[in-house]
Formats: sequence, structure tokens, C-alpha cells
Amino acid sequence: MAQTMPMRTAPLLALALSAIALSGCTKDASLYPSLATRDAERVSGTFQPAPVQTYVPPQPAPATLGKVGQLRADAQAAHTRFLAAAQRAQGPAAGRNSEVGSEAWSVAQVALADLSAAHSATMIPLADLDSMFAAAQNDGEDVSEIEKARGEVEAWVAAEDKVLDSM
Repeated sequence: MAQTMPMRTAPLLALALSAIALSGCTKDASLYPSLATRDAERVSGTFQPAPVQTYVPPQPAPATLGKVGQLRADAQAAHTRFLAAAQRAQGPAAGRNSEVGSEAWSVAQVALADLSAAHSATMIPLADLDSMFAAAQNDGEDVSEIEKARGEVEAWVAAEDKVLDSM
């Protein structure tokens, strides 16, 4: 019976000790800062958005623009050669129905090979313009001149593709 008595008083003793320990925290409230909302923490005023500045891309270097003009001129000259080769190939194109290995078939094959070579010569400046367009766009430069030349050369290549498909 002597042992059961301390078991009953242990929780009471712990409660009393904790009450005494906690009472030490309430000594003087002026020693600790208040947890109330401060004036600086209140929502007040308005924020103004930053002024909008439109981005104006810089022009590519003059050497780049000169190269664009040169590539366009090269493509135009190649397209002119293609059109002349297409005129020459129209006559031998009648060899379509001729027997493989015949003279007419051979002449038509050579004419188509010349036409295909002229087509490739137009596509080379287009590939260079594509490369310049991607580089200028990645550098954040104005690509309008390159895009204009590229569009013209693409139209010439598309027209040449139609001619080749018709033969």
C-alpha cells in the first residue's frame, strides 16, 4: 500500500511542478515584444508596374546584309539558268516513252540531270539564307531583310520543284 500512494501522487506532482515553471514566463509582459500586427506589416499603398519598354532588335551587321544580297543574286542567277535548262529539256522530254538505253532516252536523261544540277544551284543559297536567318534570330537581331530574301528564294525553289515534278 505504501507503493501505490506515490503512483497516485506522481501525476499531481508533475502538474504542480509544470504550473510553477510556467508561472515564471509571466513575470513582466513589457520585457517581450508584442505579437500583434505592426504598422509596417499592414497592407497599404499601391505598386506601380514598371514602364513598358518595347524591344527593338538591332540590325544585322552590314557585312551580313551584303551577304544576304549576294546570296539572293546568286539564287536568282541559278534560277535563270534553271529556266533556260528547263526550256532545253522540254524538247528531249519527249524521250519519256522511248525505250531505256535508246538515243532519245539518253538525251532526256542528260537534260534532266542538267535541270537537277541547276535546281541544286538554287537551293545552295537558300540553305545559306536559312543558316543566316537562324543565327540572326538566335542573336536577337532584326531578321526582316533575311526573311524577305529567303521568301523569294523559297518561291523560286518551289517553282523549280513543280517543273521537275511535271517532267
